[in-house]
Amino acid sequence: MYDQLSLVKIDKDVPLDVACLVACGVQTGYGSATTAGNVQPGDVVMVAGVGGIGMNAVQGAAASGAAHIIAVDPVADKQKWALEFGATESFGSVSEAMPRLHELTNGQGADVAILSAGLVHNDLITDGYHAIRKAGTLVITGVGPDQEDGIHGINAFTLAMFQKRIQGALYGMKSPREAMPMLLNQYRAGKLKLNELVTRTYTLDQINTAYDDMRNGCNIRGVIRFS
Repeated sequence: MYDQLSLVKIDKDVPLDVACLVACGVQTGYGSATTAGNVQPGDVVMVAGVGGIGMNAVQGAAASGAAHIIAVDPVADKQKWALEFGATESFGSVSEAMPRLHELTNGQGADVAILSAGLVHNDLITDGYHAIRKAGTLVITGVGPDQEDGIHGINAFTLAMFQKRIQGALYGMKSPREAMPMLLNQYRAGKLKLNELVTRTYTLDQINTAYDDMRNGCNIRGVIRFS
């Protein structure tokens, strides 16, 4: 049973198949850029993993005025789709993106890197850490196995001397009661893409297909229609 205190009231003119998106993935990604990463106008931002969460990190970075947004994802379709949501360029891996990242920043690195892959292993954290500049911010939004420990290539010397920041982010570091109405108002004003996030809808008896499509990277978001 869920307590009524967990509910957030929305306006009746907002379609439920749109409203369902802001319950988690949209604000988790969007706020990873706007709040956790504190992206500023002119920043260079890298987003690693541009699925249902990372695509909204791209939107959040674009809304914050980032000059360059580099999307990283092994799925070719997601690399292409990210360009429609505000990314300026996209690559298949962090290592492929690094030469361009250094070219854009005179070798310094990104102002903000956001890790929003479906599974964030420690090697990706290491890659993200080395992708940011001095005093840059690494935002870890995706999660990994809780048994993993010992991140290679990160130590007290580089943290202190380079003044880098590693920031975890849960639901974009905002209260749902604050974030959901804000996001839906932006959607209604044409400033936030929500319909475009839904690659495919499914009936309830197609839920296994929906899970398969999610695992295979076929969608940005899939939505189950119960009616």
